[in-house]
Amino acid sequence: MKLTDGDYSDLVVYLAQLFHKKNMRTFLIDRYRIEYDSCFVIDDLDTMEGHRKNEFPDSDEIDRLKSLAVAVTGISGNSACRIEISWDSVTIEPDVHPKLAREFVDVLDRSTFRYF
Repeated sequence: MKLTDGDYSDLVVYLAQLFHKKNMRTFLIDRYRIEYDSCFVIDDLDTMEGHRKNEFPDSDEIDRLKSLAVAVTGISGNSACRIEISWDSVTIEPDVHPKLAREFVDVLDRSTFRYF
């Protein structure tokens, strides 16, 4: 399931800051358990080449993040979904109903108001 109907860059920055500042691999937002997996850091803006890292993004890398990958429990039962949030899309594997995907993204969007 891939959502491509919006700008998700605020979510990338929000989650990266949250992981960086709190230094916690797992946290709860509403009914969702979110666990950090990895991020993709752009090394060259001209070619968009970069590297994936499993450590939390450093503060000087947050503005160069292309995507953030997390494991989320609570979207569809108790099984975890792998979610990659990039600037212009959210990819959820395995596929879930679009309504469940949208509900998750909406909860993340609402939680950013507490941060920004």
